[in-house]
Amino acid sequence: MTGADLVLYGGNVLTLDARSSTATAVAVAGDRVLAVGDDAAMRALAGPAARTVDLGGRTVLPGINDAHLHLAMFGLAGPPFSADLNGVTSLAALRAALAGAPPGPGGGDWLVGEGWREANIPEFDTGPAGPHSTLIDAATGGRPAILHHASRHSVLVNTAALRLAGITRDTPDPVGGVIVRDAAGEPTGHLLEAAKGLVTRHVPAHTERERLDAIVTAMRTLNSLGFTSVTDPIVWPELLRDYITLHREGRMTVRVNTLLHWDWPSPTSTSEGLATALRYAGLSTGLGDDWLRIGGCKLFADGVPTQCTAWLHDPYPEGGTGHLVTRGDDEDARYEELMRMIELVHRHRLQAQVHVTGDRAADAAVDGLARALEADPWPDARHALIHGTLLTEESYARLAEHGIGVITSSLMKSHSGASMTRAIGAGRWARAFPAGALLAAGVRVADSSDAPVTFPDWRRGVATFVGAAPGPFADVPPDLRLTREQALRLWTSDPAHFEHAERRKGSVAPGLLADLVVLEEDPMKVPDDELQDLTPVLTIAGGRVVHDVDG
Repeated sequence: MTGADLVLYGGNVLTLDARSSTATAVAVAGDRVLAVGDDAAMRALAGPAARTVDLGGRTVLPGINDAHLHLAMFGLAGPPFSADLNGVTSLAALRAALAGAPPGPGGGDWLVGEGWREANIPEFDTGPAGPHSTLIDAATGGRPAILHHASRHSVLVNTAALRLAGITRDTPDPVGGVIVRDAAGEPTGHLLEAAKGLVTRHVPAHTERERLDAIVTAMRTLNSLGFTSVTDPIVWPELLRDYITLHREGRMTVRVNTLLHWDWPSPTSTSEGLATALRYAGLSTGLGDDWLRIGGCKLFADGVPTQCTAWLHDPYPEGGTGHLVTRGDDEDARYEELMRMIELVHRHRLQAQVHVTGDRAADAAVDGLARALEADPWPDARHALIHGTLLTEESYARLAEHGIGVITSSLMKSHSGASMTRAIGAGRWARAFPAGALLAAGVRVADSSDAPVTFPDWRRGVATFVGAAPGPFADVPPDLRLTREQALRLWTSDPAHFEHAERRKGSVAPGLLADLVVLEEDPMKVPDDELQDLTPVLTIAGGRVVHDVDG
């Protein structure tokens, strides 16, 4: 047996393997786990130049894996690239943040803000028009401004941006989008879903150096939290090239599983456009290596409840049910378009992950995925619903029957609660992201942050699903809660399953990638109110230390 390059001993190793085994030490050779066992046996494997680390009772977990995190967007959200609006709770605070906004992309004139929520800004939450360009005009002056909603499913732009984009009362709503208008029919500056593209097309692109450096910075932030892997769920061709460049330059410290999407920032794709892209792309799930790979394709079925664009069976409190964001003049046409797109992705042997937040949209996506699997069997497809915010209980059995998983978004329970309860009511929100019921029904589940929609604090996600999250809107009913081990698996071994990578990572076992995080505390033993304060002290990706609080 080859000698180990690194030995961690004197600790508590939670392998999260199939047997939920534990140990006190881990030996690493190259980028792989060499062995797991007791202190004496692992230290005996140390090579002559090996580094040995006395854990002092600390806990080792598999590297954390976020199953849905927009890595490049996370890196570009906030200073020095945009104004951070996540903590804004008043119009005065918003205007102050905009007054101090950094230069726009590439040093240009545009003012970009990220992360506002209407329920947090009283002035946005009153009156029939809601958020309005006139509320931000004074703070932005003559600079065109675009403020991205926390969900990334809408933007608020100022009058200068409306003028530059040529948006008037006569501009028609684009397919899959809405130009919000006031009582007089004038555009308010609030643009939903595909309507964002009417303005985003005019915003200058970030330079390549800005983009690459932002991604690297985001990776370092993730490393400090214990992350070694993510799935980036919206990767367009330019972003894929950026990841390839970083990989070629050896600058990646987080493994990236990509879901391809050709139409962003619009969520609306067409079956014709998708067919052309897939015909020329010539790729399928699994292409790549352990650092960068093609995981599948992202499709959008609907929008989000906070913008009333999620497709629901029962109406919103103020009326309407939303609808699919696919192309079509009525519900039947949009439904059939979704069926065609799912079939196309499946036929090209790309894993389909479908964004659904409304229960009716989820049922439609399950229809399409089940139809594709039955017509053209692919036993190891591992298709999934993204978010699955609101699901009918009847859907659980169908998901399990067809091997369709769900990527939940636990952190939204505490970050989006005020907006969500306002949009759909407290009763429906309480049972959002029903991970416990899904697992009990035999459905595979992984959890995620959806960063930059929320900050990627996996510890808060674990705390949420075990029933210990903070905040008045984050409580999970007892019948939907998880055990601590289940919650930890949703951030380690379960995301690896959706990547078809469980034989390479996701647990601490011989032969698997040496992706590890060392915590100061034992997540299985700390009190509930300390779960979200777990302290990552050492992160190892492929046998290489990528974060160390001791230097």
